[in-house]
Formats: sequence, structure tokens, C-alpha cells
Amino acid sequence: MKVDVAIATYRRPRGLFRLLGGLGRLRFRADEPELRVVVIDNDPAGSAGPVCEDAQRWLELPLLHRVEPRRGIPQARNAAVAAALERAEFLAFIDDDEVPSPQWLDELLRVQAETGADAVAGPCEPIFEDRVPRWIERGRFFEHPRFATGTRVRHAYTHNVLVRTDALAGLGALFDERLALSGGEDSELFERFVARGHAIAWADAALVFEWVPGSRANARWILRRAFRIGTSSTFLDRQRERPLGLPRLLAHGGWCLAKGATLLPLGALRGRAGAMRALRLAVFGAGRLGGLVGIDREEYRVVHGT
Repeated sequence: MKVDVAIATYRRPRGLFRLLGGLGRLRFRADEPELRVVVIDNDPAGSAGPVCEDAQRWLELPLLHRVEPRRGIPQARNAAVAAALERAEFLAFIDDDEVPSPQWLDELLRVQAETGADAVAGPCEPIFEDRVPRWIERGRFFEHPRFATGTRVRHAYTHNVLVRTDALAGLGALFDERLALSGGEDSELFERFVARGHAIAWADAALVFEWVPGSRANARWILRRAFRIGTSSTFLDRQRERPLGLPRLLAHGGWCLAKGATLLPLGALRGRAGAMRALRLAVFGAGRLGGLVGIDREEYRVVHGT
């Protein structure tokens, strides 16, 4: 079995080095697949080159380094898909600020074999680079939902997912390059993936860890991200094959904004975490409304971490 592990990277040499080290520690209980690491360097200057050259001396896996000079996350991921279609049966995505657990890929492949799903998604847990306030930990602002292994899910994200390459090829359009630095391109792709009849299964032991720098572990970033998710989700809702109408989008955005504002005093009585949860909902609603007038927050123009 041929499997490519795709990494889209942009000026995070330390993170990329850490991730490649984690891939070198992958372990398999049965036959090891024929692995290849594909690093798509989104920096036109090729700044990931020295890290990849160094890794080729100690990483006991083939490594392909390609430069995608067009700035954008979907541009880089589409380049990874193009490379995988040349040889691989499966493509696993992981981000350059993450490190996999040793059993990560083995679990994704095991669950795929048991379920026959066209994609398998797994969990992501945060590791904070610096000490963070208790309200961030209590609010669980950097945690994601988890499910029992084998559960069919309707969403997947490129921070931890394994996909059949023939299923990707059958989609025609891949990651939407209009969302170059806005985020949400993986949500859009996997929504179409499910709509085409492809199944996504959950592998709860296929764990990856995300390094969260101090520049993200704060109220300002949490709220800016909520606004961005609101704007990008509105864009995606209007691009569907059956797009949501303006009245429904207005109603949902207004409802989230009003509910968040209403819950804010009660949340504040429960501490800062409760207040932030309410405020985050209100800001998300504002983002939903902002997306209707074309506001586009390019969250990924700024690089966090190194």
C-alpha cells in the first residue's frame, strides 16, 4: 500500500523539523505501508529547503520537497494532491504546527480497512508553548469534538485526515483557491465529499498534537478567529450547490449575535471563561453578517509560531 503524508508549510522551520521528527517515530503493528513524505513549501524563496535537506540525512522515509510559489493554503494542498495522484492510494494530511502520536497513521489505516470509509479523521489536542491563563484551559477554546472510533462523521479537517486519492480525484474541483488565506477550504471540500456519497469515519486513537504559541493563546486571537470562521462559513453557505438564502443567513447571524450578547452577563458571573464563550458566539454571529457584505478576514496572512 502506498501512502503519502502531505505537509503544507510556510516559514515554520522549527515546526516543520519537529513534525518530521514525529513522522520518523511512527510505528505500525502489521505490515508497514510504503510511505512518502510530501512537503509543499508555500514560500517562493523555498525556506523549507534546508530543513528538508537536513531531514533526508536522518529521516528513514522518502521525502519530496516542492515549492508552490502561489501564496495560499488551498494552493499548497492542491499541489500535494497532485503529487499524491502520481503514486499513492491514500493521502494523509497533517499541519506544520503539529506532531503525530506514534500510532497516528497506523490507526487511520486500521479504521479505514475495518470500515471501508473513503476518509478517516482523527482528534487534535493542544500543547501550549507558554503558560496560559486558567480561563483558557477552563473554556477549552483550543479543543475539538471527539467521537467513538468507527463513528460516521460529516466533517473532516486537514489537520488530521486520511483520504483515498481516487475519491479526491473523483471530486473534480479540489480545495477552493479563492480561500487562499481565509481558511475554511477543507470544510468546503469535505462537505462536497460527503454530498457525493463518500463516507468519513472517526479514529479516536489517531491522535495528533498541535503546538499553540502565545500569540494565539489570548482573548484577541480567539475572538478574531471566531469572526473569521463566521465570515468564511457565510461564504461557503452561499457557494453550495443549494446555497442558503439571504433571509436564513441573516436570521442565523443575528440569532448568534443576539444570543451571545444576552448570555454575556450570565457568563460573566461564571468567570472569564463563561464570558468569553458568550462573547465568542456573538462575534461569530457578527462575522456571519459581515460575510454577507463581502468582509473577508485573511487569518492566515499572519504566521504564528516558527
